[in-house]
Amino acid sequence: MKLPPQLDTPRFIQRLKWIGTPVNYMETAAQKQPDIFRAQVIGFGSNVVFVNHPEAVKQILTNDRTKFFAPGKENAILKPLVGDYSIFLLEGDFHKKRRKLLLPPFHRERMKTYGNLICDLTTKIFDRVPLNTPFTARTISQDVSLQVILEAVYGLQSGERSQQIKQLLTNIADVFRSPFTSAFLFFRSWQKDLGAWSPWGYFLRQQKKLDTLELSKSR
Repeated sequence: MKLPPQLDTPRFIQRLKWIGTPVNYMETAAQKQPDIFRAQVIGFGSNVVFVNHPEAVKQILTNDRTKFFAPGKENAILKPLVGDYSIFLLEGDFHKKRRKLLLPPFHRERMKTYGNLICDLTTKIFDRVPLNTPFTARTISQDVSLQVILEAVYGLQSGERSQQIKQLLTNIADVFRSPFTSAFLFFRSWQKDLGAWSPWGYFLRQQKKLDTLELSKSR
């Protein structure tokens, strides 16, 4: 089977560009290989195929999933954030079983409820943004996401525990806010605990605090 073409840029440089300036990376890649290309920018050593041609995209989305699929191993960079048994990382029957367990909360009527909740929370958060004042879209969208997690997943609307969880989730998300710190997810050799002041060490400590808080409630 003939593989799609690769870009002529060294892999390490491609990964750095993907981390630091992903939009520019994709635009440059599309100029060199406008229809399809492969690169090693996301997983750990595996090729990822990027498809830009409309007909090819349609064929992938409408074809048999056993022919075209995204293996869970390609999401390995998310393992420190979601754990070993997240549905993002599973494949085959194990993935199907886990996905089946998640289906009831995503029933049609429940989705309507979630939709209303998300709209209400988004409106409330945007109402707090001062008029005629610049704001960072990432900060607002993260605030919306965290509040949805707190209310839809944890069932918390206010209180000390709600604020503690929100602060810890914010701390964890902010660790990977810059291209430099997000690179820790892409390079395993950087994932070392060098103390509370190191990026990875700080991340691990915030994650442990969150786990401890969640376990204390479940007991």
